[in-house]
Amino acid sequence: MRPDVTEQLRGIRQVLAEVVAPEVTDPYPADVLAGALAALDLLADAWAEVPRFLCWDSAATAHVLRLAGLRTVPMPDDLLDLAALQVHHQEVRGLLEAAMPTILEHDAARTAVVQLFRDRAERYPLAMRPQGGFAAHAAR
Repeated sequence: MRPDVTEQLRGIRQVLAEVVAPEVTDPYPADVLAGALAALDLLADAWAEVPRFLCWDSAATAHVLRLAGLRTVPMPDDLLDLAALQVHHQEVRGLLEAAMPTILEHDAARTAVVQLFRDRAERYPLAMRPQGGFAAHAAR
């Protein structure tokens, strides 16, 4: 089906870059627009990786919970149902948050959760990286 999500995001970005950006002359709004353009680039490049990340993160989080002897919830039946996958991910991450005191009492679980946090930061597909440019003025 055309245009697909990536094409739509790239199209929005192109319109903003070619039509709106030349009209923005104040440095602060120009910097805000540059950030929005970078976000659209990131979304266009990485949105399709989100389901894979949610599956991985849910499974890795469930592993940490099991290491601490805690319950988890089963993955959704349909891994192509993004809404169900997001709900499941929220549930598992909520269990992890609530279980942190217990996890910290178990050496293997504590080590695994630290590694999970490191791996999660490395794998998260929608992480914005600073692009440079004008710094946002705190007073604005």
